Amino acid sequence: MGLYQLIGAAVLLTLMTPESESQLSDCGQPALNTRIVGGAAAPQGSWPWQVSLQTSSHFCGGSLINSEWVLTAGHCIISNIGSARLVLGLQSLTGTNPNKVTRTVAQVIRHPSFSISTLDNDIALIKLSSAVSFNNYISPVCLAAADSTFYSGVNSWVTGWGNIGSGGRSHYRTELLCSTYA
Repeated sequence: MGLYQLIGAAVLLTLMTPESESQLSDCGQPALNTRIVGGAAAPQGSWPWQVSLQTSSHFCGGSLINSEWVLTAGHCIISNIGSARLVLGLQSLTGTNPNKVTRTVAQVIRHPSFSISTLDNDIALIKLSSAVSFNNYISPVCLAAADSTFYSGVNSWVTGWGNIGSGGRSHYRTELLCSTYA
């Protein structure tokens, strides 16, 4: 029940902001709509809600849910999270990123029943130090409705700067279309 309460709080935060009316129709819609299937580099602007959490380097990802809040995993809330940077509009972890916007952490809400050993309730919210403006490279993701049903075998996108195999981490955001399991 606690997970649903945290997701409900995230939904309320989304709906209580001044931008919420535009988010209901615009969330989850990349302004620059191109896709590459198969774990390849994601085109610039294709996942405008993706956030990189960084200290000295990228350590976790998150999703922008409105102009002030990021949804992430509870295990991403590390001991020095207060000194982390949240980087939006980012395509590559290295080099020039002309659409990059950086914020710091203003507040953290981690699920009260989060367990690092089991990763139960692995969810958290991070408030940005100041609101971001939406554009082609920064916009919110849609959150599922409380009564949503998720089925196995449905195709879904996985994106991020994670490990790409024995070769290590990708410096470019990658995307992969895969089937879900319920």
